[in-house]
Amino acid sequence: MRFGCHIQISGGLRKAVERAVERGCQTMQVFVSNPRGWKQSDMLPADIDDFREGCRRAGIAPVFVHTIYLINLAAPDEEVWEKSLHALLMNMEAAARLGSSAVVTHLGSHGGEGEEAGIQRVVEAVKEALRRGPDGVPLLLETTAGSGNSVGHRFGQLGAILRAFPGESRLGVCLDTCHVFAAGYEVRTKAGLKATLEELDREVGLARLRLVHANDSRGDLGSRVDRHEHIGQGRIGMEGFSIMVRHPVLRRLPWILETPEMTVEKDRENMEKLRLLAGKKRPG
Repeated sequence: MRFGCHIQISGGLRKAVERAVERGCQTMQVFVSNPRGWKQSDMLPADIDDFREGCRRAGIAPVFVHTIYLINLAAPDEEVWEKSLHALLMNMEAAARLGSSAVVTHLGSHGGEGEEAGIQRVVEAVKEALRRGPDGVPLLLETTAGSGNSVGHRFGQLGAILRAFPGESRLGVCLDTCHVFAAGYEVRTKAGLKATLEELDREVGLARLRLVHANDSRGDLGSRVDRHEHIGQGRIGMEGFSIMVRHPVLRRLPWILETPEMTVEKDRENMEKLRLLAGKKRPG
C-alpha cells in the first residue's frame, strides 16, 4: 500500500519531485499544465529526463497525470467537446513522455441533455482518445460527487461507459472517497463499504479499480457537494478512513491525497494519519 499526494509543478518538473520527496510520498499525481486553462505547457526533454530519474531515485511510483478541470467529455457543445478531447490527448501524450502509469480524468456534465446523451458523448470521446492516443497509457475515469448535471457519480453510469469497451485493459476507475460519499455511497461502516464495493464490482468490476483519491468530505452523505477536507476533519471521519484503508480491495491500491492547502506540513500530517490507520510505518 503506497501513499502520496497531488504535487504542484510550479517551478518545473524537477521541483515537483523535490516536493514529493519532502512530503515523504511513495506515489504522486501531477498536472502537466495550468489546470484552469486550455493551454498546454511545453515540457523540455531535459526536464522530462530529470523528472523520470528523480522519481526512480526516490522510489516514487506509480506516477499519475490528472487532466485539467475544464475538460468536459460529456459536453453537448461540439466546440467544448473537441477542445476537451484535444486536452485529453495532450495529457495522454505528456503522460507517455513522463513514464506515467495512467491519466486520471473527470467526465464532465451533460449540460441538461440527459444522462444517456452524456454517457454516449463520453463513450465517443474515450473511443477517440484510445484510438489516437499513445499506446500503453491507461485512462482512469474518476468518480464524481454528482453536482449539477455531472456524469460519473453513480457506478451504473461508469459501467455503461466501460461496457462499451469490453476487454479494453487501458480503461479503469479512480475512486475519490469524498466524491463517492457525497454522491450517496456509505463508506464509513463495514457494511456500507461492503455494499458500495459490491455495487462497484457489479457495475464496473473491481479489476477496473486502479487508484484511490483520499479526501475527507465537508458535505454530508448524499449532499452532492464536492468539498474536500483534511483526513479525519470531515463527515467521513477517522473511523471511516480506518475501515477503508484496512479493506483488502482498497489496500492493494495506491492512495493519492487531494486535501486542501497542500502545504508540506498538512500533506505529511494527512499521510501520517493514513499510515497509522493502515498500520504502516513511515518510510525511512
